[in-house]
Amino acid sequence: MKAWDVFYQDIIQTGLVKSKDKIVLAVSGGQDSVCMLHLFWRLAKKMQIELLTANFNHNLRKESVKEAQIVKNLSYKLGIDCILESVDVKDYSKKESVSVETAGRNLRYLVLENIAKKHKCNKISTAHNANDNAETVLMWLLRGSGNFTGMPQERNVNRKIAIIRPLLPIKRRLIEDYINTHKLPFCTDKSNFSDVYTRNKIRLSIIPLCEEINTMAVEHIFNLSRIQTIEDAYLEEITLKYLRKCAKVSKKRVLLDLTMFLRYNKAIQYRILKNILPQKKYNSYINLIMRKILSSDLSVYKISDEWSFCVKPNNRAYFIKG
Repeated sequence: MKAWDVFYQDIIQTGLVKSKDKIVLAVSGGQDSVCMLHLFWRLAKKMQIELLTANFNHNLRKESVKEAQIVKNLSYKLGIDCILESVDVKDYSKKESVSVETAGRNLRYLVLENIAKKHKCNKISTAHNANDNAETVLMWLLRGSGNFTGMPQERNVNRKIAIIRPLLPIKRRLIEDYINTHKLPFCTDKSNFSDVYTRNKIRLSIIPLCEEINTMAVEHIFNLSRIQTIEDAYLEEITLKYLRKCAKVSKKRVLLDLTMFLRYNKAIQYRILKNILPQKKYNSYINLIMRKILSSDLSVYKISDEWSFCVKPNNRAYFIKG
């Protein structure tokens, strides 16, 4: 199948885009976002939707000015209004004590939300694809998060605005084919080829190896993510009901009633701990806490600089801050 076929079929099947939606498209000027812009332009001929593009200059690379111009020119050529924004990522990174990568992501979503509010858009669309999702799943797996849901195809920012990822079922190869077929202009971010970042290491080394083993590896990971997301939502709903019965959560303390907690299915127990664990949510921490509960180990365990966990003789367990 071609990129358009996958895109359009998934839109129809999932209802990700509906008639009368007004959507902000986050377009960086790279292949993925340019492909998304063109696909939505075609979709607008079939559905009653309004489109607006937004491009961000992070003030990190000289090429950003050229990328913004490409997005602006293509948007106007397709008859779509374009908003160009400039954000100071380095300054935000220092102020918030986060990495430049995290700062850029946080600022983009913050500005996108403001644009959506200002222009009365109900959806924000990003151009993450199936390869991005596969990279995320593998990265979380290697970090021990125990989460295979990957990137959500839709998530609510608030009651009026949702973030959607309509390219999530589309492989990067199909996007490249689409760009070449339609002779669309784009820019290449050289930082995508640096192996400094974990994601790039997975993209440049691990994903190609997976596809050597099975050419459908990226598709299989996406299908796993979609199934896991459905199952996860169902189990989360059940977990929250049980959590309210066995745990009391406050800012500085979490009380866990072990008599009630240990009656639940093991899967629910693990999910409850993942929900109430104040900071670290990796499998290794959850497994260690479960062992302390089952062995009635009364020693205090430091989860982080701020939080500790302990089991008390009265069949209670506590997460305590300070």
